[in-house]
Amino acid sequence: MLNRRSVLLSSAALAGTAFTRQLAHANQEIRVGVLSPMTGPAARFGAIQQSTLNLAVEDVNNAGGIKSLRGGTIKLFFGDTRGEADMGVTETERLITREKVHALIGAFQSGVGLPSSAVAERYQIPWLNFGTVNKITERGFKYIFRPHANDTLKAGALIGAVIGLAASRGGVKTGVILSENTEWGKSVADKQKGFLEKAGVEIKLVEHYPYAAPDLTSMIVKARALRPDVVVANSYLGDALLITRLMGEYKMKPTVYAAGGGGHLQPDFVKGAGPLAEGVICATIWDAALGRSQPWIKEINDRHVAKTGVPITEDAGCYYQCFQVLVDALERTNELDPKKIRDAIAATDIKDPKHKAMFVPCERLHFDENGQNPTATAMAVQIQQGKLRLIYPQTVAEPDAKPLWPYPQSA
Repeated sequence: MLNRRSVLLSSAALAGTAFTRQLAHANQEIRVGVLSPMTGPAARFGAIQQSTLNLAVEDVNNAGGIKSLRGGTIKLFFGDTRGEADMGVTETERLITREKVHALIGAFQSGVGLPSSAVAERYQIPWLNFGTVNKITERGFKYIFRPHANDTLKAGALIGAVIGLAASRGGVKTGVILSENTEWGKSVADKQKGFLEKAGVEIKLVEHYPYAAPDLTSMIVKARALRPDVVVANSYLGDALLITRLMGEYKMKPTVYAAGGGGHLQPDFVKGAGPLAEGVICATIWDAALGRSQPWIKEINDRHVAKTGVPITEDAGCYYQCFQVLVDALERTNELDPKKIRDAIAATDIKDPKHKAMFVPCERLHFDENGQNPTATAMAVQIQQGKLRLIYPQTVAEPDAKPLWPYPQSA
C-alpha cells in the first residue's frame, strides 16, 4: 500500500506534469507560411503583402494570441517565390518540411499558386489562397480554400462597369485584349472576352505577350491599327507601365482603357504612369473606399499608411482576409493539427460585417465543397486625380466619384 507521503508526492508530480504541459501549450508557436514574390519583377506586391500581414500578426499577438490555444502566438515564415512556379514549389516544400508550418497563405500569381498549392495538398497542410484563376479550387482538393473572388467574378465586374457606363454614352462596338501569357493572364482574358462578346462587343484581337517583356512596341502598333473602342490589359506592374506609356507614345486613343487588376491597381502604377493613368478602369476585389461604410476597415488601412507610407493594396487586402480566416479557424480548434485546422477552415461561417475576416466584404463567408467562397464579390475602380475611386457596382460606389468618360487620352 502507498503511504500518505507517497500519495502526496505522486499527486505533486502529476500536477507538475500537467502544469508543464499546460505551460508548453500556452507557449506554443503557431507557424504560418506565406508565399509571396519578395524579389523579382513583382517584388513590390510582396513587400505590401508582408507589411499588411505583419500588422495583422502584431494585432493578434498583442491581444493575447490565440485564446483556444492558451495564448499561442503566431509567427510568419516567408517564402520568396520570385514570381516563378518552380521556386514557389521549392519554397512551399521548404516551409512545410523544414519550417514545419501549420498552414500556408499565398502565392499571389496564380501560375505560382497552382503547382505550389498542389504541394500543400499532398502534404495535407491547409492553404488559404490568393490567386484568382478559377481552376485553383476546381481540382477536387480538400486543403485549398479561397475566400475571395475568382477570375469569372472579376471579369464580370470589370466588363459590367464598362458596358454599364457605355450604355448611356453611345456604346462601344469593338475591343482588344492585351494579356500576359501566364495562367492568370490567359484565364482572365478568356473570361473578359466572353463577357464582352455577350454584350455585343466584337473582339478584334487577343494578344498574349511574354510576362515582364522588355519591349511591347509591335503589340501596341498592331492593336492601334485596329482602332478599338475598348482596350483591356491584364498585366503586373512593369508591363502595365510599359503598355500605358507605349499607348501614349503611339497615340492609341480608345474610348475605354480597362484593366483586369494586378499592376494597374498599384500605387506605383498611378505614380509612374502619371496623366496616362487618369481614367483607367480596373477590376478589384478590395479597395480602401470600403472603409466609408465600415470604419474599422479604414482604421486598419490608415494604420498601414502611417507605418509604411502606402495604402493596403487589393492583393494585400486579400492576404489579410486569408490570415483572419485562419485566425478564426484556430480559435475553433484546440490543437495544432493541420487536419483539425483544415476542418475548422472548412466549417467557417461568418456573417458579421465587423468580423476581421470580412476585410474583403461578402454576404456570408463560407466555403463550398471545392473550397471557394460562393458569395465572394468583385468591383471596379477608376483612377481619378491620382487616386483609385470606387465606381461599380452602384451599391458600393463612392457618391462623389463621377466616372470619367471617355478615357481622357482619347480626346
